[in-house]
Amino acid sequence: MAEGRAWALDPSTDALTCLFEVSDPGPFAWGPLGDRVLLGGLHMEAIGGQTLQAPLDVQPGPSAWGHPMGTAVAFVSGDGTELDKRYLDQKGIVDISPLHGVSYLSVTYHPSGLALAFVAEREGRQSIWLSSNLGEDPKRLVFSKEGTEFGALEFSPDGRSLVYAAQHADGHPEVLALDLANRSFIRWLWRGDPGQEVLSVFQPPSRTGRFLGITLGTSCDDRSAMVRGPDRKLIPVLPDASEPSRVLGWLDRTHVLVGAGGCGEQLDLSAFDVRTEASVPLVSGVTAAASRAPAPPAPTSLPQQVEGEVGSGVG
Repeated sequence: MAEGRAWALDPSTDALTCLFEVSDPGPFAWGPLGDRVLLGGLHMEAIGGQTLQAPLDVQPGPSAWGHPMGTAVAFVSGDGTELDKRYLDQKGIVDISPLHGVSYLSVTYHPSGLALAFVAEREGRQSIWLSSNLGEDPKRLVFSKEGTEFGALEFSPDGRSLVYAAQHADGHPEVLALDLANRSFIRWLWRGDPGQEVLSVFQPPSRTGRFLGITLGTSCDDRSAMVRGPDRKLIPVLPDASEPSRVLGWLDRTHVLVGAGGCGEQLDLSAFDVRTEASVPLVSGVTAAASRAPAPPAPTSLPQQVEGEVGSGVG
């Protein structure tokens, strides 16, 4: 987004296309088909300027487009006490809270569209849960005994694992993958040093991706864009940058979209090639940005081991 409009940039040709006007970018998140965007106030706009849902006078928390078509958005209420949904074909907001008496911290959709994963906190302890996409039959997947906090949360493109960031009580972060078919198996993807924090994790649009896009830092003032390679070591994306940077998503299986800029500042966008470890400037003076990489075919079901536990709600 720039100059009050949403634009599409083709990184291979630098061609710019104006999509529609934007007053409040909000999360500025593309739907799973790349044909609609979630903006501020749960405003849903389609390419070409078709308003799918007008903005509401709400300030929601973390949100996630429904999959695989993008016909609804699940989100944490502004005060964190509810998990809600807004549908394209319904008025208002629907409360789908799977649990009560908790604070909701984040939510993400399974790529099949049949389930949600979310982080909840009760009495200072956080845990990761799985439910149907209607909030039914919640099952706890991961819990904390010693003050671990959970951050970034995202299913793998094939829907077989759940990748999440954990900040442990001793100060060190980890990125892990929980096998939904065998929940006793948690794969370690990366481990950091005390004092580091994971702000975001993006998986490439590939069923066999070996890389991760990771943003480290404690705030927008000190964040740093990284790529985790097959050897589990982090590669700085913009090692010579004088400004904070962050990963904004994947442009394809081998290129990461990166934004450089501090708190409240406009962003300079670059594409980083994970094979050559070279970055190419794309555009400057951007207010908000997101990638819309082609996604692999979505799974049509949940892993058998969890399908019977959480059902298969519609929406």
